Amino acid sequence: MDEVIGLWKRLKPKAMTGGRVQMNAIELRASIFSVRVNLDYVRSRRHFYRRLKSKDKAVFRLDDESFDQLIKRSHRVIHTLERHTKRANRTSVKQVSRDAYGLLMDAWRLHLRWMRLHIAYFKPPRGIRGRKVQQQKMLVEMMQMAEDAIQNEGYEKPESKDLWKIVRLYARSARRSREGIYNIHYMIRNKLLAGPRVYLVDFILKRLKLKELSKT
Repeated sequence: MDEVIGLWKRLKPKAMTGGRVQMNAIELRASIFSVRVNLDYVRSRRHFYRRLKSKDKAVFRLDDESFDQLIKRSHRVIHTLERHTKRANRTSVKQVSRDAYGLLMDAWRLHLRWMRLHIAYFKPPRGIRGRKVQQQKMLVEMMQMAEDAIQNEGYEKPESKDLWKIVRLYARSARRSREGIYNIHYMIRNKLLAGPRVYLVDFILKRLKLKELSKT
């Protein structure tokens, strides 16, 4: 694992500046593995955000065209790395005995199996225990966020029961992916940012008539 992490540290600055990198047989195999894992990761994100609008998918490069381009580039990189791997295999056999090389490859396959299981296994998340309790807490946070945002935008505070209905309506709309990136989790994580707060106030004002307070 230390060799894989060391390779990542060497490749990270090259992603911005470019340049050549010399890799042995194990490092080349680790690079091929990382390219394939990235494809699986993007594929899982496309599945998770499958209900997003087309324009939002394009922003996050999750649309079909972007994914097809990623597949083509990934296959091209894998093909190149596999060609270099054959040369690296011959070099490794020359440097050590064939038996030692076989033991090294056996250790790599075991480590590869471990990484697939513990690092690169994109299993759908299990349902949250006490889901209703969790959702209720999130709605309460959204309610507080809405009250603060309305006050900051200079509007009168609505009745709590009316605002609660709108917040629940927003939650249902967001769960159906009708609000784009402004889902409940995103709103709560970024509740102090201006963008999400303004978006929420606009949603409320379209459904509640609130009096704008004087700015004197």
